[in-house]
This record gives sequence, structure tokens and C-alpha cells, in this order.
Amino acid sequence: MKYERLHFDRGHSESPCKAQIATMKISLSGLFAGGFALFGQQAGLAATYPLCPDAGHHMCLYSPVDPAGSKGSQSLAIGLGLTSTGSSESVSEEAKATGHYPRQLLRVHVTKGFSLPIDVGFLLGTTETAQFQQAGFHAQWTLFEGFRLPAFTVRGMVLRSYWSRLTENSGGLEMESVESRSLNFLTSWGILGVLTPYAGFGWAAVGDDSSIEDFAGIEIQAAPPFMRIGIEARTAFSKRSVLAKISLGL
Repeated sequence: MKYERLHFDRGHSESPCKAQIATMKISLSGLFAGGFALFGQQAGLAATYPLCPDAGHHMCLYSPVDPAGSKGSQSLAIGLGLTSTGSSESVSEEAKATGHYPRQLLRVHVTKGFSLPIDVGFLLGTTETAQFQQAGFHAQWTLFEGFRLPAFTVRGMVLRSYWSRLTENSGGLEMESVESRSLNFLTSWGILGVLTPYAGFGWAAVGDDSSIEDFAGIEIQAAPPFMRIGIEARTAFSKRSVLAKISLGL
């Protein structure tokens, strides 16, 4: 597991707010332009503390909010999702002290299926202020699925989270980062081609912290077969989070 910190010195000619806003804009544009280059090694990075600003780690966990089963070689779906911690009780004391922590997180999902029972997906996430950003990847293998039978899937996920905060000691702006990994086993069963409830369990790690996680959700075919709505509740690190996603595509 690797944790990284970037330090930005604030010049005397700039106010803290201007320096903070400028750095956020640069980091946000870099996230969406560079995509998964954020996973690579970067020069000038040093070790940092292994905590997500959300002390429950849910903002630093990745879920595509999808049931089990393969989507097929002709599938390509783009979704817009929202993740919420539900309350400020799951926020770390350090994040509360600086006032820099995410409560809701907007995510863009892209999922593609193949002729084999293998699907892959990508994720980009940001808060409204662009102070917390993410890039992630998942791959899943459908072990079994059949007509009027439940589907069983194994899913692996990697997510890199970045956030910025002002430091009181040096008077600068720092960018923190942490990597999370998850491995899930899930099952789902379609009902009349409209509702697909699913549930599963697995293992998740954020930095040096790890936890068993369990989750349950439902996908609704709002406008078959092009529009789907998914809602999921997930428990890990003794905390619960709620995720929602609306997606378009096959």
C-alpha cells in the first residue's frame, strides 16, 4: 500500500483562498485529463498518513452499483452516481478540524462487456468543490448465469483517492492520496426483466486498514433496455454508506 503527499508553498503575494482555488482547479483538470495516470509513480512524492478524510473509509471505497452477471460484447453503459456517508459522525477528527472532508461524492461510471463473461469498468469522482477526487477501475468474472437462475460473480476493484488540505504549521496546501482495494463475491436474480436484487460480501482495504464488507442493492430497468437505476447499501469498517446510480446504454 502506498500513500502520497504533495506540498504546495503559499507565496506571500497570494491569499490562502486564491492559492487553494488555483490548486483545486489544476488538480481537477489533471484528474480528468490524465485519467488513470494518477495510479503511476510521480516524482517529488513522500509518505503520508493512511487515513481517508471520511474516517469510515466509505468515500475511499469503490462500487460500480451493478448486480452480478455479464453484460455481453455489445454492451456499453455510462452512468452518473452519488455516494453519501449519511452523517458527519464518520468523518475523521483531523478532517473536521480543517473543515476539508467530503459528505457527498459525484461519480461518473463507464462499463463495458466482452464476448467472454468478463466486464470491466472505470470511475472518475469529485466533490462539488473539487477538493476530493478519485479514479478507479474494476473487473469482474461471471462464474455462472442462466435463464431463470441466479448469477454468481467475482469482482475486483482498485481506487485512488486524492484530496487537498491547508496545513497550519507550514501555511501551505498539501495534496494527500490513498489507494483502496476490494474483492467481492455477489449474486443476483432478475425478476420479470425489470427488477434485479443482488447481495454479496467481500474484503476491502484502505491503506493499512482492512475490513470484511457486505452489501445489498437493487437495479431497476426504468426504461428497458436503455435506462437503469441502481441503489445500494454497503457496510464496511463498522459504518454504512448509501450509493445510487442512473445509467444509460445497453
